[in-house]
Amino acid sequence: MSTSDASQSKVILWAFAKPARGPSYSAFCQKLETFLRFTSTPYEVRETMTDKAPKGKLPYVDVQHEGKTVTIADSHFIIRYLVENGISANPDDQAGLTASQKSESRAFQAYMEEVLYSAMRYEKYCKDDNFATMMAEALEVTPLPFWLPWPLSSFVLGMFQRSAKNSLWAEGMGRHSEEEVKSLEKEGIQALEVRLSAHPYFHGEKPTTIDVTISAFLACSLGTKANPYFTSMVISSHVLRSYCRRMTAPLFPEYEELLREIDSADKDRSDATENHASGVE
Repeated sequence: MSTSDASQSKVILWAFAKPARGPSYSAFCQKLETFLRFTSTPYEVRETMTDKAPKGKLPYVDVQHEGKTVTIADSHFIIRYLVENGISANPDDQAGLTASQKSESRAFQAYMEEVLYSAMRYEKYCKDDNFATMMAEALEVTPLPFWLPWPLSSFVLGMFQRSAKNSLWAEGMGRHSEEEVKSLEKEGIQALEVRLSAHPYFHGEKPTTIDVTISAFLACSLGTKANPYFTSMVISSHVLRSYCRRMTAPLFPEYEELLREIDSADKDRSDATENHASGVE
């Protein structure tokens, strides 16, 4: 595709409703929007639900280019289509990644999306308090139909939670104990800290596609109170806080509350360090 053709292309991103000035509650919707902004790909967000999606999950896109509209589902396949058709730049090629580095990115992406994300879902859906928090947040942006009476709405939410638990059980994550799942989340955080402590980004000085995935998942966790264990590990890590700010601030400056939370955590840690150094309890 020529440069002029690419500039005339447009992506319609179909996703869950999200807070006006915060990240999506869906890590995969957040991942795709992060990629679109990172690559300066023209796009428009439209709200929908999974029953309208081609694969019964979000996000999906309608890509308008070359005089046609192509519908693609799943963030991985969407990004691949956009890159292969010259609609979006390839961050990995721009950063000069080797084949080995690209393979490493793909492996870590699979780890994030198939293991760590599943553990985060367990924390949201299998802990009743966290599930209630998640539903309260979601209903602020997508209220239940006004005609749905309370007993029925409670029944619907209960069915939704049971369905999610059944899905987690089928995947295998739901068969673990809470402590085992927490250990998986902790392993993921430790792996990220080790990797990102040496360089600003996963592969060095330039952000690449794997940074899009990682930063989107971290932003998603910081944008909700329904993942308290995972979020507490992110916010208590200087390495991960700095990384989140580095990736989020230029792409999503409107995420003011999230960025303030990071700044506040930085200040609290700085004050605690100074007090410790001066002997103040």
